[in-house]
Amino acid sequence: MVSVRQDAGQRLIILRPNRSADWHQNRLLWLFIFAHSALIAVGFALAGAWMILPFAGMELLLVGTALWYVNWKCSHQQVITVDEETLSVDKGVLRPRRRWEFSTEDTSVSVLEAPYPNDPPRVSLCSAGERVSIGEFLGHEELAELLTRLRACGLRVRQQGQAGTRRF
Repeated sequence: MVSVRQDAGQRLIILRPNRSADWHQNRLLWLFIFAHSALIAVGFALAGAWMILPFAGMELLLVGTALWYVNWKCSHQQVITVDEETLSVDKGVLRPRRRWEFSTEDTSVSVLEAPYPNDPPRVSLCSAGERVSIGEFLGHEELAELLTRLRACGLRVRQQGQAGTRRF
């Protein structure tokens, strides 16, 4: 997901992966699964098959852990801040974990063709020999929107093919 905000002379481009459900919705799903599984497990335990209880507990633990992990992976965010002189990229979950700063004049956008036709291209910001990959989790349409937004900020966009690849 690509969203743009104007803020005191700066343009903020916020990149997030698509999320079908937030953490609250995932917890509600887990509670529904918990209630359903607990009802079945208690029914079997009352019928004498008490060994189902530890397996039901492990199942609920694994499902809850998987829901948490997917939610955490989908909470990654990249914020590109562009003003007249500087461009900065912040990456992280819940708060910025890494930050890069470049001069806006010296920065260009590199678009590297994907090795396979259905894969989206790889987009990087390049400045002074340093390269920062952005939007790794975006699809084709979202990457096209990102490139349009970066061009609107005055950045040069360079298209590159796959170097050294051979098509059979």
